[in-house]
Amino acid sequence: MATELKYEFKVDLKPVRHKSSRYHMAKISNEPRLRQYLVLAYQIQETLEHDNTITAKKIAGWINMTPARISQILRLLLLAPAIQEKILLSTDEKIRKLTEFKIKNISSEIIWKMQLIMWDELLKIAQY
Repeated sequence: MATELKYEFKVDLKPVRHKSSRYHMAKISNEPRLRQYLVLAYQIQETLEHDNTITAKKIAGWINMTPARISQILRLLLLAPAIQEKILLSTDEKIRKLTEFKIKNISSEIIWKMQLIMWDELLKIAQY
């Protein structure tokens, strides 16, 4: 003899609203452009290191950019770690004003101490 047990209880379920891809894109586009490019550079680097068969040219095709543009974005990884940290974590409005073009000279400098001096000078100029 099998007895069937039935339990009933009330559950307060709130309606779930799916967030569209536009919502997520809007959230990303609120980030400073320089920050977006630096994050992209790290993602590209990780992809290149993870799979040896993937090339920058292949990635460029995937994200609808030229290989030269990928190369420009990857140059952001040559910035001193302290500068990268400021770009990624700072809430300073000056970073919103900075463009990749403005920090091009900084990333071409190989000495990190010099990069930091150039960065500080650039931020002083950016406040005007």
